[in-house]
Amino acid sequence: MMTTIIVVCTIVVLLVFLWHLTRATNDDPIDAWEIRGRKVNLDVFRLLLDHEEEIYLWKSVRKAEFRKLQRKRVALALRVVQMMASNAALLMRLATLARQSEDHEIVSAADRLMYLAFQVRMNALVTEPCLFLKWICPLWTMSVPTPLERYERLVENCDWILARRQQGPAHSRMAG
Repeated sequence: MMTTIIVVCTIVVLLVFLWHLTRATNDDPIDAWEIRGRKVNLDVFRLLLDHEEEIYLWKSVRKAEFRKLQRKRVALALRVVQMMASNAALLMRLATLARQSEDHEIVSAADRLMYLAFQVRMNALVTEPCLFLKWICPLWTMSVPTPLERYERLVENCDWILARRQQGPAHSRMAG
């Protein structure tokens, strides 16, 4: 009986996850990026994961207070990583749209955008468990891999594509 319940729950969770991955969205990726895509502050993220800041906090406050503050810092860093991954998914959709352009430079930039977005998503998959472990054990000193450089290049590439698109239909035509 218990095995049946576990199997049914697992199947339901997998179906919900599959639906979430495959559901069609009607949002225009360009509009969506302009509205919610630029909320990641990389300087704050760097500060949240800065080892010297962590040492300063550890020396400045009691251990119990340090654990509490460190967990808050790690939770915020985790939210930033999740926002980066979400933005990368949005930019994958934008890259798919940009690949329909007749401008070969935009198509090439869209390919780079797709590749960088994929890398950011994969880095987020590695970073999230590391941050979760750091949240569980805030006294551990461990380095957390961050997708910062790739994310910066991802945003730069996106900005280039959007600027090129803004130059007008004579230079590029992206359907949508």
